[in-house]
Amino acid sequence: MNYTEIMVRYGELSTKGKNRQAFISRLHGNVTKALHEFPDLTIRPKRDRLHIELNGEDAKAVMARLSKVFGIQTYSPSVKVEKDMAKVHERCWT
Repeated sequence: MNYTEIMVRYGELSTKGKNRQAFISRLHGNVTKALHEFPDLTIRPKRDRLHIELNGEDAKAVMARLSKVFGIQTYSPSVKVEKDMAKVHERCWT
């Protein structure tokens, strides 16, 4: 399957208080630095997750790099599809 994104879940950020945004910014910087060899990636930090749009980059190679970044709890490759069950079925099960 050709993945289009990787969703990254943060680790212990749920226990952070007023400095939560500083931790998210630091993690975003660390992920960006770790993935600098992949110029086509788009990295979008959110409150609870970080989304990495692959834009044609190799998902396995990106995930191998992510495994070395401190502060990431888990990550999952995913496929972006329209909000239509027929499209989801077509994209994921054919």
